[in-house]
Amino acid sequence: MRDYPLDIRGLILRHIYPDLECRWVAPFLWQEQLDVRSHVACHRLARKYEILVEVDCLGHGRIIPRAAGIAARQGRITLANLFMTTHLYGRQPEPELEARALSLLNDEKRKIRRLLNRNREWPQDVWNLQDTPAWIIPSFIRRFRTLVNSRAISIISGGHLLAEGNWLWEFESKSHIASQIRAHEITSSG
Repeated sequence: MRDYPLDIRGLILRHIYPDLECRWVAPFLWQEQLDVRSHVACHRLARKYEILVEVDCLGHGRIIPRAAGIAARQGRITLANLFMTTHLYGRQPEPELEARALSLLNDEKRKIRRLLNRNREWPQDVWNLQDTPAWIIPSFIRRFRTLVNSRAISIISGGHLLAEGNWLWEFESKSHIASQIRAHEITSSG
């Protein structure tokens, strides 16, 4: 049995190896790297998989591939798979599917906009997002780097479908990739 991250990378691996038994794990706890070209011989198909990985959390790019990433991070595997196969096989999405994709993108954008509130930063360079699920942090940090600053920061997030509790994400300056993610216990003084 293989561990796959519950994000677009895991969905890609499951699509490439449909007969392998897998266990979903929180993406930030998955320690492996995904090199699509080492799994797929067809260059055209490999490039389509790479596009899915590249646009995940990016905030711009084609609608259907981005929606596949969001749905996968939310644990909506059937919907994510539908978006992914639509992209991989170059199908024109039905209006209903495109509407669902736009709804996912707009919902994520709205959530991130609400999180970019200076009152959530306390103390300086520590963002308290413990009421926010961990699946949105990769998208949040990319938007944060574009709109707020490039200093080293820490983010306290809420849990994940597969990893409950609060999590402390450490980001070096100018980076959108966490240098460290660990369980975080909120201590109350009083």
